[in-house]
Amino acid sequence: GGGATLRFDARWPREPPSIRVEGLLSRPLVKSDRRPPASFYARLPRDEAGNLSAIDVLQHLHSFLVDPAVAMGADKADPDDMDAKRALNWIRDVKKVNQSRVDVINKYTAMALHPALFDAAAAPVEAWFAPEFWEAHTKGTPEAWREMLAEHVPGEVFSMPFLTDEFCDMLTEEIFAFYATGLPARRPNSMNNYGIILNDIGLESLVFALQDAVVQPLSSILLPDEGSELESHHSFTIRYRGGEDTHLDVHTDDSDITFNINIFGDYTGAPLVFCGINGEPDHRLFKTAYQHKLGYAVLHRGRHRHGAEDITSGERVNLVVWSYSHAYRSSSTSQMVHQRESRKPDVRCVSYTHDRDFGRFREFPAGKKEVQRGRGWCPPRGKEYDGFVPDVPDSEVQRHQQGGQ
Repeated sequence: GGGATLRFDARWPREPPSIRVEGLLSRPLVKSDRRPPASFYARLPRDEAGNLSAIDVLQHLHSFLVDPAVAMGADKADPDDMDAKRALNWIRDVKKVNQSRVDVINKYTAMALHPALFDAAAAPVEAWFAPEFWEAHTKGTPEAWREMLAEHVPGEVFSMPFLTDEFCDMLTEEIFAFYATGLPARRPNSMNNYGIILNDIGLESLVFALQDAVVQPLSSILLPDEGSELESHHSFTIRYRGGEDTHLDVHTDDSDITFNINIFGDYTGAPLVFCGINGEPDHRLFKTAYQHKLGYAVLHRGRHRHGAEDITSGERVNLVVWSYSHAYRSSSTSQMVHQRESRKPDVRCVSYTHDRDFGRFREFPAGKKEVQRGRGWCPPRGKEYDGFVPDVPDSEVQRHQQGGQ
């Protein structure tokens, strides 16, 4: 699962393209920004004039992804070369993890309830989508897209009719069927204990199709800085119900664009609260509360502070697509500078995970005070509003940290 993005600039063919590796599998030797290491570029073959060829670059990249040990010469390194030993161990461990994930995908796709969801060659089907959405998608103009949208925070948060009830049922049935198999599944992130990563059960191609057909065109129109050139995604489900995850603390997403769809909704409560943009003076001030509707999607920036309040009855399941743009992350526009807060935060916008003053405004949820109090970072020191008082004085925080070292 996956691919690679190559970007050529005016220095080609003297200089190699910029390469980013994508996909659900872990890649040994690939850096955290999804780029091959410097040694990969150093081993690219050149002609007598010192120029590169696209065929050679692609073949070298293919070899690197298929067997990085051979491509990088680690298999022939000196037995006493500790760096080579570490690389070989890393490659071996990653292969085991990847094989485990591929095994789960193969096992589940063989027993899937709705094989059409797993067809990598399939295009989005009209019957899956709300009529208003499909009409806008077919026309493909900015005017058509905007006509079907509701704007909840001007220029920031949008919702739209997206999926039919029947397709929501199909997705939900598939997800619950996977739960019932008992197959292992990684959790989406540290805040969601009952969701699953869609790529890990074989639905990566479906989400890429949705990203290309929906998230990309909408984002390029509505949020062009972050959304003009989306390249990859992390997609997962989240589930709220009594006795499990009942809410989601106020936070920002590790995404450039977030697309959030309600696919199961027999519940009360659990509104999605939006505050400000992380780092701006009003980032902890309340903007709006959105109540999810079955089949509707919400689109917003990943750095928009938001959270899901307590569900009071029933169960809610959402499909979330975090999309990423390397072009945006490499630009100066993405460099966030925290500004001083304009005033004290609104009660609905404080976070027990991230905020240094949560306890001044709300009671900690059960079991959270002992874990989170005094560990927050927000607002950053020097950016506090007038009258700011932390839950724990800085002197005590420092003593606690020193004592734990």
